[in-house]
Amino acid sequence: MIRTPVKVTVTVALVLALAAGCAPVPQRPDREEMYIKASALTKLSAAVESTVRYKNPPPELNDRELLTLATRHDPALLDNFNDYTVRVLRQARHSVVLVCDAPGTRALLEDAGCSGPMDRHPWMEKPEPCEFTIDTAEVCEIK
Repeated sequence: MIRTPVKVTVTVALVLALAAGCAPVPQRPDREEMYIKASALTKLSAAVESTVRYKNPPPELNDRELLTLATRHDPALLDNFNDYTVRVLRQARHSVVLVCDAPGTRALLEDAGCSGPMDRHPWMEKPEPCEFTIDTAEVCEIK
């Protein structure tokens, strides 16, 4: 059996602990900025919802084209999201808008256009991938 000196074991443990401490920790987005974006998103998602529900856009439109069509009356609705990835989901004549970080890896805000209040603030939680979680069949259900 090979015996490892205590000094070597302690040194290895110390190096591993320091390396773990230097690992990048994802920064939480600025709270005030996210609340401003959330307010802007409710307006944008309502415009997208109106377009999807009443203007019957062609299904082959990509996210950017659909956002441009939905904001044609007020292009400034997109100004708050220039440095973000914005995705749109269409389900049964309803829509969900998802705002992610610039590279499109982390979800920050998600809102269904059919509901009044902001639906989700994933930026407040542990980092989530830039994927839709809202089901319009549940959120947009008429009661």
